[in-house]
Amino acid sequence: MHLKNNKSWLLIGLLLVASSIAAVKIYLYWKNTHFSCTGELTLHRKDNVANVTMQYVFNGDTGAVLLRGEVISDNAPVEQVSQNVFFDFQRKGNDYFLISKSVTDSTGSPTDISLLKRTFPLFYLEPDAKFFLNINQLTGSSWLFTTSRSPSLFCSK
Repeated sequence: MHLKNNKSWLLIGLLLVASSIAAVKIYLYWKNTHFSCTGELTLHRKDNVANVTMQYVFNGDTGAVLLRGEVISDNAPVEQVSQNVFFDFQRKGNDYFLISKSVTDSTGSPTDISLLKRTFPLFYLEPDAKFFLNINQLTGSSWLFTTSRSPSLFCSK
C-alpha cells in the first residue's frame, strides 16, 4: 500500500512539473508575439534624410507600425510622413517575417511617393511587400530591431 501511494505522488509531481514547463513555454511564446514599442529613426540617403518615430504593435500573428515624421530632401520641400502599415507576421526564434497588408497615408495632403520610395523600404509604402526583422529583447521594456545584421531601431515602451 505504501509503494502505491509513493507512485501516485511521483505521478502527481511529474504532472505538475510538465504542466509548469508547458505554461512557461506558452507564456514566453505569447510574450514574444504580443508587445508594442516606439523608437526614433534617422535614415540618411544620398539626397535626403528622414527623421521618423516608429511605433510597432505586435498582436499574435498580426501587427501595425505607425510612422510619423519628415523627409528633408536636398532639392524639394520637406515632406511629412504619416504612414499606417498593417501587417501579418510569422516568427521563428528572434526572426520575424512581415508582409504588409494595408498601407494608408494619414497626412491629409498629397504625398511625394517617389521621394518616399527612395527613402523607405516598400514594406512601409505598399501592400503585399515582405520585410524581415531580427528582434532581440534587451530588457522587459526594450528591444533591438535589426535588418541585414545592422542595428536599425532601438524600440522601447
